[in-house]
Amino acid sequence: MHYSRGIAAIVAALPATQALNSSIWVDQVPNYVRPYAIPHYSATGLVIGQQIYRFPVTGPSSDNAFTLISTNAPGSTSLGVLPHLHEVHYENFFNFRGRFQLWTEKDGDEETRILTQGDYGGVPHNTTHTFQILDPDTEMVGVIQPGGFESIIFASADFERDLFYALASANYSSPTFSPYDPSAVADDSSPPASVIASLQQFDVYAELDYTPRTDAVNGAAPANSTWHTGANALATNDSTPYFVAKDYGPKYLSTENGYQVIQPFVTPVQSAGNFSLSTITMDKLSNVTASEQNFAGHAAFEVLEGQLMVSMEGELLSLLQGDVVFIPGNTTYTYYSLVAYTKVLHIAQGAEGLDTTLIAGATSWDSPVWPTS
Repeated sequence: MHYSRGIAAIVAALPATQALNSSIWVDQVPNYVRPYAIPHYSATGLVIGQQIYRFPVTGPSSDNAFTLISTNAPGSTSLGVLPHLHEVHYENFFNFRGRFQLWTEKDGDEETRILTQGDYGGVPHNTTHTFQILDPDTEMVGVIQPGGFESIIFASADFERDLFYALASANYSSPTFSPYDPSAVADDSSPPASVIASLQQFDVYAELDYTPRTDAVNGAAPANSTWHTGANALATNDSTPYFVAKDYGPKYLSTENGYQVIQPFVTPVQSAGNFSLSTITMDKLSNVTASEQNFAGHAAFEVLEGQLMVSMEGELLSLLQGDVVFIPGNTTYTYYSLVAYTKVLHIAQGAEGLDTTLIAGATSWDSPVWPTS
């Protein structure tokens, strides 16, 4: 189905309309594995200070394959989270809109970058990290593997309910689909020591002695960092943190379903075969029939620009910017663009997903766009 957000009244009624006319469109994330699509800002959010967290893909909805997080907030003079590390979870930061600064430290190697739209930062296990929101309207996209990390916040046991109230002040929803509450007052107070200690059972290990470096020049530190000035390479293993500026990482040109440019952020090399993460930019499908796809692992698309069409389970979905579609493993689907330029963020479980398969049949490319003919 196709939907439009051109009229405010239609926007307000969109989730209910979708629920009546589609078995795939939802306004809340399912608590079990099934195909679904959810509009941008539709999922109920969680309030932590001025930050609004939404979870378009959760542990239950992906069978713990990965969690997809959206964080919206205004700029702040304080860190967005206490410095910490994870022993089990691999965390990925992608800038959807605005600016935020990300710090990483591992084995004495400390780096920082100011991420603008389309930039990426990879935070493997046992990497101390923190971030700060800088621009008045910023949206971070996070991918955490394995999934279920959000259970730190959405929990049901008695102790976990105590933790919920320690970390979050309320649920968040908006009839106007506002990304965050512009009237919210910043709360820079830290959780008490007892709560910080309890986070370890959720794979959050506070690094309270860590002090973020403040010597970034042109958005990066240390001084010899290449950031929006030259090529950025992916890490050569699954344990080293790294950053990739928009369109400065590896690029591959595929001619399947027309032209597609794949820019990987995470391949099986960086994830030990657990997941892959890439942007895929595609031209308008014409004179070609979209080929069917089917992979053993779960996957998701989030639309960054343009309009993504996905056909599965007998339904044709039209996804616009920020919309997310979750595709369970062993589900046959097709995808394509009906506009001149569509770009998506793609997450795949395991070592063989859509992006890695496209790359295997593609050629190395030096541009973020495809040829003129």
